[in-house]
Amino acid sequence: MKRASSFLVAALLLAFLATPGFTQNLSAGVQGGIDLSNLSIDDPTEDVSLDSSLGFSGGAFFAVDLHEYFRLQFAGQYVQKGAEEEDVVDGVTATVEFNLAYLEFMVPATLTIPIENSPVTPRLFAGPAVGIELSCKIGGEALGVSVDIDCEELDINGGGLQTKSVDVGVLFGGGLDIALGAGAITLDVLYNLGLTDINDAPGAEDVSIKNQNIQFLAGYRFFFGA
Repeated sequence: MKRASSFLVAALLLAFLATPGFTQNLSAGVQGGIDLSNLSIDDPTEDVSLDSSLGFSGGAFFAVDLHEYFRLQFAGQYVQKGAEEEDVVDGVTATVEFNLAYLEFMVPATLTIPIENSPVTPRLFAGPAVGIELSCKIGGEALGVSVDIDCEELDINGGGLQTKSVDVGVLFGGGLDIALGAGAITLDVLYNLGLTDINDAPGAEDVSIKNQNIQFLAGYRFFFGA
C-alpha cells in the first residue's frame, strides 16, 4: 500500500511539473566570478586588521517564480574565502595568506522588478547561506621563499589553527537578468556576512573569527518551457 501511494504521489508530481503553466515558472543556470573576502577578527588582547584577498566563486542554481515579483532560488557554489596580511620585520617584507574553500548552499528570496518593454529585469535578494569547509590553508612568502601548509599543521598553543567545518551566514544583494535567446544573462553582486565564529583552535576560545565576502558574478539563466 505504501509503495502504491508513493508511486501515485510521484506520478502526480511529475505530471504537475510537466504542465506548461508550471514549467514556465522554472529556471536554472550557472554563474561564476570573483570575490573579495576578509576575516573579521575580534581579539580582546589586541586590534587585528587584515587585508582582503581575491578569490573565485562558481556554481549552479535552480529557481521557482512564485509570483510575477517574487522568486525563490536554490544555489550551490564553490567559494574561496580568506584574508591576507603584509608586514615588514627587520627590513624584510613578509606576506601571509589565509585561504579557505567552501561548498556553499544559498536560498535567497528574490524580488524581481519587471520593466515594461525592456529586456532588463532588476532583482533584489536576501537569504541564508550555509558553507561546508573543503580546505583551510596558510600561505606565506618572504625573501623569495614560499610556503603553503594546512591550517592544522600550524602550531598554536600545542595545536593547529582549527576551524569549524560549517559556516552559517546571511547574504543580500542585487542583480540584473538581461533577456537573451531562450534565457537571460545574469549579473549579480552579493554580500555574504558570516554569523559563525569559525575559530576552533584550542586555548583561543576568546578570539572570534568570522567570514566576510563580496561576490561579483556573471552567468546565464535557462527558462524551462520558454
